[in-house]
Parts: sequence; structure tokens; C-alpha cells
Amino acid sequence: MKVSSLVQPLFDELAAAMDAELMPKVIDLLVEIAQHLIERNDKARAVEILSLALLYPMRALTLDLAESLYNDLESELCPRVMTDARDLAELLTLEDMVRLLIAEHAE
Repeated sequence: MKVSSLVQPLFDELAAAMDAELMPKVIDLLVEIAQHLIERNDKARAVEILSLALLYPMRALTLDLAESLYNDLESELCPRVMTDARDLAELLTLEDMVRLLIAEHAE
């Protein structure tokens, strides 16, 4: 997943927030990254991120946005993509997802 240089600061912040164990900030950033992926039409990856993020406590504004994005994707994507995303969310930890996203972004 190559993301434009405009999004690079999100990944820098994500790494720093994870290192500092600032979980509310990590969740905020994951939802923001998912939003950017939707804009780039990488909706399957976005729903994977949102499926995991929604398993964690988050700020009310972030929750509203995450649920809205997720519901929109649920109406657009095939049920299999949604099921796979939920299954993946059950397997990965938040730390796993962050490491995976940072590694993919570095490629």
C-alpha cells in the first residue's frame, strides 16, 4: 500500500503514538488512514482497519466516524470481504495491525 506523501505524517504519528502507547491517538489515526484508503478506492483494506479499530474503545467523535465509514463500506462491499475483515480483526492485535501498516507503507 503506497500512500501519497501527503499521508506520510499520519504514519509518522502512528508510529510515535504506538511507541508512546497512546491508544486513543492510535485509534484516531487508524480511522483517518482508513478514510484515506477509501478515498484511494482501497476499500477492502480500509474495512480491515475499521473492523479492528471498532473492537477498541475510542473517542465519541472517532467512533461516529468509524461506524459511519464501516456502515458505508458494508453497503458497498460484498459480504465475503466484510466477513474476511471481521475474521482478520479477530486474529490481529492492534499492535500487529500498526506494524503491518507501517511495514506496508515503507515498501
